[in-house]
Amino acid sequence: MRSEELEPVFVEYVPTDLDDGILYVSMEYATASHRCACGCGVRVVTPLGPADWILTFDGRVTLSPSVGNGQFECGSHYLIRQNCVVWRRPMTRGAALATHKLDTAQRAQTHSDVPRAGVLTKLSRWLRGFLGRS
Repeated sequence: MRSEELEPVFVEYVPTDLDDGILYVSMEYATASHRCACGCGVRVVTPLGPADWILTFDGRVTLSPSVGNGQFECGSHYLIRQNCVVWRRPMTRGAALATHKLDTAQRAQTHSDVPRAGVLTKLSRWLRGFLGRS
């Protein structure tokens, strides 16, 4: 059955069998899971983090960005805003693949944003170590 609202349930472990209309949130494992809101029954898992989905909870749940199931048969595409499912145009397989490529590139960029020492800093550290100074 198509869901127009998802009720958040905070759990340590996401259950094997998911109920319709429930958004299971595991902060311990940084993930949110639910059955596709269209009613097709597909398990939708959204990892939480800066390069993935962002979950906001203020008594109600908002999940950003949208949930797009273009790789699933149903092709559903929706937002979860303040527990409500906001339907968007269905996502094609091509759009899903393009989005996946973009997400992968952004994830790689996020993980490579760790500042690294430049050549002069490395040389300075080596010289200090060589000369016995800290």
